[in-house]
Amino acid sequence: MSSTAVGSNRYHAEVLRLFLKQTPINSGVTATAALVVMAQFVFSDYLSPVGFALSLVWAGLHLGGSLWHYRRWRLSQGKARILTRSRFRRLARRSVWGSGISGALWGASCLFMQEAPPLDQYIVALAVASIMSGSVTTLGALRYAAYAFQTAGMLPWAVFFAVQGGVHWTLAILAAVYWVAMTLSVRRVNATYREAIVARGAQARLSRHLARLREEWLTVASVTDAVALFDAQNRLILWNRAMETLLSAVPSLGMGFEAFLTLAPWQRTPLAEGTIGQWSADFAVGDGRYMQSILAQRGAWRVLCHRDVSALKARELSLDAERARAVRADRAKSTFLATMSHELRTPLNAIMGFSEVIRDGHVSDPRRIANYAGDIHQSAAHLLAIINDILDIARIENAEIVLHRAPIPMAELVAETARISSGQARRLGVTVHARGGDDWPLIIGDRTRLAQAICNFLSNAVKVSQSGQIVQMTARISEEGRYLLTVRDTGPGIPPERLPDLFRPFATFDDRDAYRAAGERGTGLGLAITKDLLDAHGIAISIETQVGTGTSVTLDFTPCIELPRDAEPGDL
Repeated sequence: MSSTAVGSNRYHAEVLRLFLKQTPINSGVTATAALVVMAQFVFSDYLSPVGFALSLVWAGLHLGGSLWHYRRWRLSQGKARILTRSRFRRLARRSVWGSGISGALWGASCLFMQEAPPLDQYIVALAVASIMSGSVTTLGALRYAAYAFQTAGMLPWAVFFAVQGGVHWTLAILAAVYWVAMTLSVRRVNATYREAIVARGAQARLSRHLARLREEWLTVASVTDAVALFDAQNRLILWNRAMETLLSAVPSLGMGFEAFLTLAPWQRTPLAEGTIGQWSADFAVGDGRYMQSILAQRGAWRVLCHRDVSALKARELSLDAERARAVRADRAKSTFLATMSHELRTPLNAIMGFSEVIRDGHVSDPRRIANYAGDIHQSAAHLLAIINDILDIARIENAEIVLHRAPIPMAELVAETARISSGQARRLGVTVHARGGDDWPLIIGDRTRLAQAICNFLSNAVKVSQSGQIVQMTARISEEGRYLLTVRDTGPGIPPERLPDLFRPFATFDDRDAYRAAGERGTGLGLAITKDLLDAHGIAISIETQVGTGTSVTLDFTPCIELPRDAEPGDL
């Protein structure tokens, strides 16, 4: 059923409700008036016995009709039946016929007044006119019922007076004029009823609309998301404070959907095909935020909801990064285990092979035996270095490394680490030049661990250098007053894409072309251990490298400098 039909049915139902609402009044007035007129007949002596009997029947019909209408009205109370157009027409037709019959009974009262004195005629005619006047309001809701009642009631009296002639013509004309006036009054009253019905319907719709609006407002105001509500014409009718905060603007009540989107251009991002339909999208805003927007239909209204999911997106990205790091770490550990199996087997195989040769007496030459013993010692030393690296990384990961801090002359530390690295450098034909540190104050740190870290950088620099090249280590004070130690080589350099993984545990030198070209192998833990040891001292590491030219590693020892007792930190 269409909304138009529903509205029409509601109007007709209200018409009948107002019409039936007057039934008790109509019944009471009709019965009372009938009794008054009957009393006039009873106390009169102009009716014949037959006429008197007919008047009793007339009064009985009035009273019976009033009681029947009242009873029907009482039975109809509390019954809620669907009123269709055909049912309304049927009920309206019955009401018109009933009103016409009731009016005809009042019009028939003139038949009993033919022999009555003029004064009695005037009294009964006045009573009938009063009944007709009252029907304007009591029957006005259903105007054709009022027309039927007044026509059937007044025209017989107009004819009655016209037939008598003489001065009664004046009364006949007055009756006709009165009938016309009552008809016009019915039209005005009926129009008033219609306006009242329309106004009542509008008020009911407005009440429902306000109730729904209040419910929607309570819902919108209570949520933390930015929400805006648009009516069936796409006009803005509600929004919450969160929407104003998000848009950094105050929308205008009644503005269109398209105009609302212009308050923040990013709102148009999810709209790939205009503004028709519903959508839900996550997208990035130009200022770095992430939004989740939903446009949904809610009855005849549309709801636009924005939610700032930047924090959630950041957590998602962080989790993705953590997963990626975990995958890389797992892959690196797998590589490390494969490398360790090889690194441990190689020196062990050498130790077992050379020791078996010596044990079984296959070699008697003292020089060869001494060479084999040297190889066994070198393999054992390499195996010990591997085990020490594994133990160091395990201690660092478990926070079991303890630093024994003490004052250290920087010049001595530079000379010591250069001397330790000289053996490896001579074997590879590389020269290590070390200088500086004499003008430094004492530094505070763990001498053994600092020497281990510096030697690791020197060892790597020597590994990537070609025979005849020079590795330089310089301790200096920068123009800004920073205490810097730089290890510089002229090797092949490090590709930029390798730098992020340079200090990652288990990233072996074999993974980098520079170290593979030097023919040196490592456990992949040296630089990771070195960085952790330097971080524990507060020493920052910076690397400058260029493929084909070489690499410079600079350590900032400024946090480790011991101040003179009369100096302030700002003196540095």
